[in-house]
Amino acid sequence: MTNVSSTFHQKPAKQDDEFASVPAVEIDLADAYQVNLAPGTYRDETGRPWILPSFRLAAERLIVDKGYNHEYLSLLGSPNFLRAARDLVLGSAADERRVASLQTVGGTGAVHMGALLLKLFSSRPSTVYISDPTWVNHHDVFIHAGWKTQSYRYYNPVSRSLDFDSLTQDVRSAPAKSIFVLHAVGHNPTGCDPSSEQWQALAQLFEENDHFAFFDCAYQGFVSGSFEQDRRAIELFASRGISMCIAQSLSKNAGMYGERLGALHVLCGSAKSTQLVKQQLKVLTRREISCAPKYGADLVSVVCSDHDLRDMWEKDLRHISFRITSMRQALVDRLNKLGTPGDWSHIIRQQGMFAYSGLTPEQCNALVDDFHIYVPRTGRMMMAGLNDQNLDYVAEAIHHVVVRYQ
Repeated sequence: MTNVSSTFHQKPAKQDDEFASVPAVEIDLADAYQVNLAPGTYRDETGRPWILPSFRLAAERLIVDKGYNHEYLSLLGSPNFLRAARDLVLGSAADERRVASLQTVGGTGAVHMGALLLKLFSSRPSTVYISDPTWVNHHDVFIHAGWKTQSYRYYNPVSRSLDFDSLTQDVRSAPAKSIFVLHAVGHNPTGCDPSSEQWQALAQLFEENDHFAFFDCAYQGFVSGSFEQDRRAIELFASRGISMCIAQSLSKNAGMYGERLGALHVLCGSAKSTQLVKQQLKVLTRREISCAPKYGADLVSVVCSDHDLRDMWEKDLRHISFRITSMRQALVDRLNKLGTPGDWSHIIRQQGMFAYSGLTPEQCNALVDDFHIYVPRTGRMMMAGLNDQNLDYVAEAIHHVVVRYQ
């Protein structure tokens, strides 16, 4: 066969980030000596993906509906889904006349579409400020949309807690009208969220400097088990009239990761500006994907239109939140019982899906190589990957690598 020259053979390959590649590792769920704590996906007590009972029932109802079909959605997405998503994330601020909403391909798609919208139609400074550390994809998504990015201080690795003084200093020193990416709840990767009083102080700074709040809301319900409690920061900023948008993922709190459930909500100053933003979102989504996936959106619509299913969904989230919190406490109890060097109480103080363990890259490598416990070099651990079958093994492995590589 004649060799065909390639347009791409000299292009440098970009490595996958370690979060994207680790889920491909084959884990034997029956083997307590193989544990994957890397991905950002919830696992049940057996280590398997969990179909939420509320959404299992919704799927059963949908499949027997003789009128159901798989027709294309409109450019903006499913109106029923968007209404439900908007109510979940904005609560009392969910005024349809002043919020332009777009269904997206997951939370990543929501961040991407928000970045595109702001780049094309905003006159704000060209640098987007993103927390250090942050979700591994944030910088790349904004840079891909044409933005410059810069980190703002967020985490103190010595105290293993939120560095609020440095955070507020960076918010004050940024040029007026700057865009800041804020994690609405369950900060990824640190699990450190501002307190209610700290959110109030941040909102005041945003008002004073006319900053734009770009909320990434990926884990609503995972921290408290309540939609209402986990949206309080968003409601606060909205109530004070701060310029903002929300990139919302429902892939996680609906347990439908592969269905790519997301929405972008842009708060507008008037009904007229809402219509203008909606029109621009239609143009952008037509260029990008034409329309979002339908099946998962229909399931959310079914759940949110039925009072009993809606209550069941929040009950499912309370179960998730309780199990994650229980695993945090159980891991720390075992480390303390083993006499593992160091103070591990930060794991209990952190909240949401992740624990920012404080393990060094060398210690994380040893967990992977010597114990088949898959943890990224940042030390971020997905707490729902722990269960009664593997908890002792993980604690003993952490103890071993901490003692060995102090």
